[in-house]
Amino acid sequence: MSLTAKELILLQDNIKMTENGIKFMQGCSEMVKDPQIKGICQQMVKEHQNNLQVLMKHIETNIEATNMH
Repeated sequence: MSLTAKELILLQDNIKMTENGIKFMQGCSEMVKDPQIKGICQQMVKEHQNNLQVLMKHIETNIEATNMH
């Protein structure tokens, strides 16, 4: 099933926000000295990266579905 133009725009916005979240948390991880807080930041980076993969998969699936038609 193909996504609508609006859904694609929302998905792209979500991807940008997730990428920004990754950059922010990576910066926080580099700045903090406390190992526990650093670990939390690094875990959040991993979670954001996983979320980014899921979002990108939706885009790829949509492209494949569009190419099949």
